[in-house]
Amino acid sequence: MEKIRICFTSTDLNAYSETFIQNLKCGIEAQIFHCYGDALPYLSEDKKLQSFKTPPLLDLIAQRLGFINLPLREYYLIRYFKFNRINLIFANYGPSGAELAPIAKKLNIPLIVHFHGYDASVRAVLENFKQSYIEMFHVARFIIVVSEEMKNDLIAIGAPENKLKKITYAPHFRFSKLSPDYNSNQMLAIGRFVEKKAPYLTLLAYQRAKKVCPDLNLKFIGSGDLLSVCQDLTRSLEIEDLEFSGVLSPEEIAEEMKASFCFVQHSKQAANGDKEGTPVAILEALSAGLPVISTFHAGIPEIIQDGVNGFLVAEDDVKMMSCRLIELYNDRILATKMGQSGRSFMAVNFNLENYQKKINELIKEALSND
Repeated sequence: MEKIRICFTSTDLNAYSETFIQNLKCGIEAQIFHCYGDALPYLSEDKKLQSFKTPPLLDLIAQRLGFINLPLREYYLIRYFKFNRINLIFANYGPSGAELAPIAKKLNIPLIVHFHGYDASVRAVLENFKQSYIEMFHVARFIIVVSEEMKNDLIAIGAPENKLKKITYAPHFRFSKLSPDYNSNQMLAIGRFVEKKAPYLTLLAYQRAKKVCPDLNLKFIGSGDLLSVCQDLTRSLEIEDLEFSGVLSPEEIAEEMKASFCFVQHSKQAANGDKEGTPVAILEALSAGLPVISTFHAGIPEIIQDGVNGFLVAEDDVKMMSCRLIELYNDRILATKMGQSGRSFMAVNFNLENYQKKINELIKEALSND
């Protein structure tokens, strides 16, 4: 039996902040044709998708004469799909699904769209894709969401509930094999320096906690537009024992988790409406056995049981977050108990093997309905 042939799309090929894309891609039981570069992709991992940005002269002439009656970016993608006998399109992010829906309909290829966060919450995105989202909801066989809140947000803008499938991410196996140092003084924060992850609020909570726990230290991993702002705050407020490590590999991140006693992330809704899906870094920390201090935001309360495997505070509540940091710092027995509870919770509910099985079953169901 010939292997399923899937066009798998993403904005970037190997973005450091999108480990969830790589975990998803490597678990799909099919021949993958990874296309990327924009919502409507114009590059491919096999380098065989002709880019509309560098068309051959003959194609420009053919288009001018009317022999090619489509925009070149669509013409090349359709030709790529036909040549590779694509059975199914798996689009990551709503805008990509919206752009690909007309092509999927035209070629009668099943479409699965995976939403991840901003694509279901940023107001400008929802407005710009308002009509094309409605059309995509009609064309797509299934729409994957990662939290109940995301599911409800999409239902509110017209997504049919029967097509929505909640499949929350799962972390890589490497994290479940770690043994954190519950006697360490290092708390760890990982993620892009953007408003919805509010690293500046984590920084302020750390500043308050450090006044009570002078041996406490914080390590930030990641990069982004707000990195320089946080660095300026650190200098101007004279906050000590804080390190900005920049972007690290998954293996290096695992080593930092081993050297930490807790994980912290102050997620919040950004001014433009941007929200998390279910943060992969939190899933990884739980799997690693780290107690997590975070916020009542998006899909986070579905994985953090307040007082059991971590603590949750209200968005923007720096004071309470600092109190929870102090509590865990002073009670390492509690930190250990919460960390172990989180690891057990992840092993039962969010292991990678089950996650990949759910994705593959959904793909088979989409094809069986063809």
